[in-house]
Amino acid sequence: MIRRALPFSRWYFNLLIALCAFALGAYFDLTPYRLDAGSALAASGAFILCARVLGGAIFAAIVLALLRAGRDLIGLGRVGWRQMIIIFVLLNAVTALYVATSRTVYVWDGAGYWSVAQNLAAEHLGRAQLREVLQSTISMDYNYLLAWPVSLVMRVFGGSRAVYLFCISNLYTLPALWGLCALAKDKKWGGLIIAGLLPMLVYTGLVGFVDVAACALAVWAYVVYTSSAPAVSRGVFSGALLVGTFLLRRYFFFFAASFGVAALAVKLIYERRRWADFISLFASCAVCAVYFTPNFLAEKVLGTDYGDIYSAYALGLSSDVKLLLRYFGIVLLVLLLALTVRGLVRGGSRPVLTLSAVQAVVCFAAFVMVQSHGQQHLLLYFPAAAAVLGSELTLPDISPRRRCASALAAAAVFGWCLVPKAQPASASEISVPRQILPSFVFYGSEREDIDELIALADCVDSLSAETPKTAVVLASSAAFNSETLTNLRASLNLAQPETETVIRYQGTVDKRDPFNWNTATADYLIIADPLQTHLGEENQQVFALLARDVLSGEGVGAAYSRLPESFTISGGVTVYIYERTRDWTAEEYLDLSARLTALYPDYAEQYAAPDWVG
Repeated sequence: MIRRALPFSRWYFNLLIALCAFALGAYFDLTPYRLDAGSALAASGAFILCARVLGGAIFAAIVLALLRAGRDLIGLGRVGWRQMIIIFVLLNAVTALYVATSRTVYVWDGAGYWSVAQNLAAEHLGRAQLREVLQSTISMDYNYLLAWPVSLVMRVFGGSRAVYLFCISNLYTLPALWGLCALAKDKKWGGLIIAGLLPMLVYTGLVGFVDVAACALAVWAYVVYTSSAPAVSRGVFSGALLVGTFLLRRYFFFFAASFGVAALAVKLIYERRRWADFISLFASCAVCAVYFTPNFLAEKVLGTDYGDIYSAYALGLSSDVKLLLRYFGIVLLVLLLALTVRGLVRGGSRPVLTLSAVQAVVCFAAFVMVQSHGQQHLLLYFPAAAAVLGSELTLPDISPRRRCASALAAAAVFGWCLVPKAQPASASEISVPRQILPSFVFYGSEREDIDELIALADCVDSLSAETPKTAVVLASSAAFNSETLTNLRASLNLAQPETETVIRYQGTVDKRDPFNWNTATADYLIIADPLQTHLGEENQQVFALLARDVLSGEGVGAAYSRLPESFTISGGVTVYIYERTRDWTAEEYLDLSARLTALYPDYAEQYAAPDWVG
C-alpha cells in the first residue's frame, strides 16, 4: 500500500527529481576545487562548464538510482513506534545524565567537531557556507559534513556542550538505534535488546564522537544488504551507504572495503549462481566513490603510506585487545563467537553470520596494519556484532524463555554502565580481568584539578593585559595539552575574558606533523614537567626536543626565562610558563632542524628550517 501511494513510478515525478538533482549537482560541482589553482584547466571556462554539466548528470543518475532502489526498500524502516519511543526517552535521559555530571575539559577528537560546529554557527548561513562545507570533503579528513547539521541547531539553542551532545544523540545515534530495530526485523523489543547488549554505541556519542553517524550508515548497510528485497535494489542502496560511511569519517573506508570482501566471500561460499546484488553493490560503490571522494581515493588510499605516517600510533596489539574488551566486554565477545559458531553449524543464518564474521576479521586485520585503535574506531565492528545478535533474535525457533533471558541480560549490561567505577586514563591502565562486562560508565568525567587549570588559564591570559601576546603549549597528553587551555572555559560554560593570550598550535606527532617554526616567535612557552606525551616521548620529538631544551636551559632553551608562577595538575604534574627573552639565532634554528631531520631523514622537508635562515 505504501509503495502504491508513492509516485516513484510516474515519469513526470522522476523527470522533476532528475532536473532538480541535475541543477544541484551542477550548481555545487566541486571540480574547480579539485584542480591545481594554477593549471590551465582551472582557468578554462569551457572545461568548468562541461565539468558542471557532467557532474550534474552523474548526480542526477545517482539520485534516480537510489530513488528507484528505495521504492523496494522502504518497508525495511518500519518498526514499532512504542519501541522507538522507549529508545528515544532512554537515550535522552542518559544524555542528560552525562551532561549533568560532567565537569571536565574536552580535547582532541572529543572537541574537534564541537569547535567546528560552533564556528559554522557563528558564520553567515548561505551559499558560501554550503560550498565551504562541501569543499571540506575534498581536502580534509575531518570535513564539516557532520558538524553542519549540528551548527543549524546551535543557531537556535546556542553552542554549549549540552546542545552539542543532545544533537549527536538525536541526529546521529538515534538513527543507528533505529537500524538495530530493523536488524531484529522489529521482533518484540529486539532493537532494545541489541542496544542494551552493545551500549558502546550510545557511550561513544556521549563523549562527543560524531562518528556514530557513519556507524548508523554502516548499520543500515547491513539492514539493506541482508534483507529479502530485490537483489539489485539491495546492492545499489547498500553500496551508496558504504561510500557514505567513509565520506563522513575517512577511517570507515576499512569498513566499506571489508564489507565488500565479506560480501564476495558469501557469494563464493553460498550463492555462486546469484551475483546481481554483489555486482550492483560493487558498481554503486565505484560510481559513488569516484563521484563523491575522488581526491580521497587518489591521495589517501592509493598515494599515502599510512602505516609509516601513523607509525607513532602503533601501540601494539595488546592495546587493541584491551580496548575491545573494555568497550564490548569479555562475556559479550564470547557470546558473539558462540552464536556465530552455533549458527554456522546449525545453518539458520549462515550468509549473515559469514558476512559479519569475515567483515569484522578482515577489517581488524587491515586496521592494525596501519595504526592502533582508538575508542571511536571500535565502531567499525559494531554493525557486525549487531547483525549477529539480530540474526539470533529473528530465528523462527527462538523460545519466549530465551528471548526473556536476552532482555534480562541486556538490562543487566546497560544497568552495569550506570554503576560508578574507576575509569582508566589510557589503554595501558586497563586491567584485563576486570573487563567481564563493558567497563565504562554513563557519567560525565570530572577533573579534580579544574580550579588549578582555571588559575593557569587566568594567568596565561593576564600576560596580554597590556599588549597582545602569543603562547605555545609544549605538551600532549590527556592530562594537559594545548586544547586544555583553549577549550577550558567553553567546556565549563564560563565566559571568555576580555583579553586573551593567543595559543598557537605546535605539531605533536612525529612524521605526521611538521615543526611549526612560528613557535620560535611566540612570546611564551607553556611546558609541563614531567613532559606530557600520549604516544611516548620517542614518538613525539617534534615538540619534546624543544621542551627538553627549555626545561634544562640548554641550547635554544637559553632564550627563555621561567616565570615565578607554577601550577600543579592531575598526577603531580607541574606546569611552568617560560618567557622568550631574545630571538632565536640562526644556529639554533639550524640545530633543531638538524636534530629532527637526523631522527626522520625521509621527512627532512617537514623539519627544514625556514628559507631565510642561513
